[in-house]
Amino acid sequence: MGQRQQKIRSFMSTEPVIAVLLAAADFEWTTRRAILALGKSPTKSINACLRAEKKGGLKALQGYWKDEVKPRLGSDLATIVPDWNFFATKAYDLRHKLVHGAQGTTGKAYAGRAVEAILNASKAVAEYAATNGEPVYGRQIRRIKPRP
Repeated sequence: MGQRQQKIRSFMSTEPVIAVLLAAADFEWTTRRAILALGKSPTKSINACLRAEKKGGLKALQGYWKDEVKPRLGSDLATIVPDWNFFATKAYDLRHKLVHGAQGTTGKAYAGRAVEAILNASKAVAEYAATNGEPVYGRQIRRIKPRP
């Protein structure tokens, strides 16, 4: 996780927009892996759901987390991510505006705050998974049977 986040931060000096997008991609990847690792359903079923859905973004990830992880472990994604309000309404929203063309650029200071918020969210999700015995890095995540 550290090396990946360091690489993302390295774009801040020259390409802050790219840093925001890479941080968001890292968060989405980490959160999907955590849902697979911590979820109650077999991973094949979760993967099929994640791939088949036409909707994406933060609300979709929250929904998958609520359906798969919260019943087992009792925590919402919003309680795991530090400063959820800024993360969801400002930092991740910047990603949305950039990806969908509503905004073409951003200042370095604001991008820096957004990148740090998103990377902190990724870190928190990865640590939550590891604390619950299911690390998201360096392993294949596969579960054939549903969990109780």
